[in-house]
Amino acid sequence: MVRLAVLSIALAVAVIELSQAFVQGFETEIQNKVIGFGSHIQIGSYFSLAEEEIPLTYDTAFVEQVDTIPAVAAIAPYVTEVGVMVGPVSQTGVVLKGVDKRYDWSFFANALQEGELPNLDEDKVSLEILISRKQAQTLGLKVGDKSKIFFLKDPPRRRPVKVIGIYETGMEEFDLNIVMCDMRLVQKIRRWRNNQVSAYEVNLHSLETLEETANEIDAFSVEYEVLPITDLYPEIFDWLGLQHQNVTFIMILMITVAIINMSSVVLILIIDRTPTIGVLKALGLRNSRLQSLFVFNAFFLILAGVALGNILGLGLIWMQDQFGIVRLDQANYFVDVVPVAWVWGKFLWVNVAVIGICTLFMLIPTIVIGRITPITAIRFE
Repeated sequence: MVRLAVLSIALAVAVIELSQAFVQGFETEIQNKVIGFGSHIQIGSYFSLAEEEIPLTYDTAFVEQVDTIPAVAAIAPYVTEVGVMVGPVSQTGVVLKGVDKRYDWSFFANALQEGELPNLDEDKVSLEILISRKQAQTLGLKVGDKSKIFFLKDPPRRRPVKVIGIYETGMEEFDLNIVMCDMRLVQKIRRWRNNQVSAYEVNLHSLETLEETANEIDAFSVEYEVLPITDLYPEIFDWLGLQHQNVTFIMILMITVAIINMSSVVLILIIDRTPTIGVLKALGLRNSRLQSLFVFNAFFLILAGVALGNILGLGLIWMQDQFGIVRLDQANYFVDVVPVAWVWGKFLWVNVAVIGICTLFMLIPTIVIGRITPITAIRFE
């Protein structure tokens, strides 16, 4: 029974640590993918209409002011346009996102599957585009192939392009639509000037400063609309927030099971030591002292279980981190391998919580010690 109780403590710690590592890793991975497509903060015009997007004039002073905020890592403009891309197999609607050389390509560099990133350093407009694997499969294109994109303007226009790279993020909503290219190409399609853009993207050093930085930018940009990424895709971030409720439920359930098992062990120890308790009471030992002895004994059993749980839990997390044993359907979960996060602060909190809560609840079964009388206990022997 003692071994089972120690094992239940170990399993409780291991399961809670695994759930925290998986949920936090999953949340971080999805957040990074959404932010990779849309940045932490987008700054656009209040006056753009659904039928016609009104361009912003690139404001150097405003960009420099935003760039001086300590939480801001980078700010860059972009231009978007909707078109129809034609390939050898079929055609599909795409959103052309044009960026310039100031754009941070680190997200797409990590997601790159074939080819390379578009070269935007040349003086002339680049016709190189970066498409997703989903788009490549739908259109029947591969790296190096040429294609055409048609724009349903008045009059209709078309542009020849060359597939220079293929990326894959697993975020189907984005992979099916976003095509990365030179901002100057989209400006020419829209017949905008070189200093006209759709909006600005602001990347931060940390997601923790999102709301604070958005409010700070909004304070000195009355003519712009400042939207944090959580407002642009609230359904995704709300869904991620719900995952933490599962962790809370798991933690409560596992700790409850551990408390019940440990309480059973303490009761069994008390019953087994009833004659000894009677003798000690006859010698004048107080009930509180006897209770503390059993709680102290249970405390060391809990410590043993927590230590074993850390070995088991952290070991499984390390194995998943190194070898990706547990895999997922990327179409449903946006990732093909369960990601993990080494949240040491939460791991420490789990250890303290399990030890503290379980030890505290061990006072309940020791209440029966007060009902044991020396005469009954000695007769029981």
